[in-house]
Amino acid sequence: MATASAPALRRGGSAGAKEEAYSRKMESKEEIVDSANKSEHENLGPQEEPAPFNPLLRACLTGDTEGVQQIFEDLEDPDHEKANRLLMEKDIVGRGLLYATCMAGQSDVIRTLARYGVDLKDKTARGYTLLHCAAAWGQLETLKTLIELEADIYATTSRGEKARDIACRYEQTECVAFLDWAGKSGNT
Repeated sequence: MATASAPALRRGGSAGAKEEAYSRKMESKEEIVDSANKSEHENLGPQEEPAPFNPLLRACLTGDTEGVQQIFEDLEDPDHEKANRLLMEKDIVGRGLLYATCMAGQSDVIRTLARYGVDLKDKTARGYTLLHCAAAWGQLETLKTLIELEADIYATTSRGEKARDIACRYEQTECVAFLDWAGKSGNT
């Protein structure tokens, strides 16, 4: 009986040779995976510090007025000492925590923060006020709260736009109607 030639083994070969080649190939892949896993775990060493957590932001965005009060009033609260700093932090265009609170429509939180002396007439680098922000996001109750707390209805952006103009641009019709009423009735 003739044995298979080398070219014949390469083309088809015996089942045993195929299994052996497959086994070697799999062992090689397992070594690569093990090596990658080790490298991955070795890279889990010291990493960049995560962005600092702002507990006041969470309380404001979720409407947790009691949480806001606790941070400001409870001397034992670990965040009490940094509460004002957390409140005054701003992004690159000058928006602080109050802007996010207005976007989220958290009127009760805005009232609460007003008791702690926040500047409700604060402006961004482009002159946008909290009123402009609430108008853009269609937060009617927040607009009412800000007007009640004496926000300037006539404040303009660097483009000369009032909060009403912003509400109009973003088709916030209820906000436009309210700002028209507030402007005519002298509620400023």
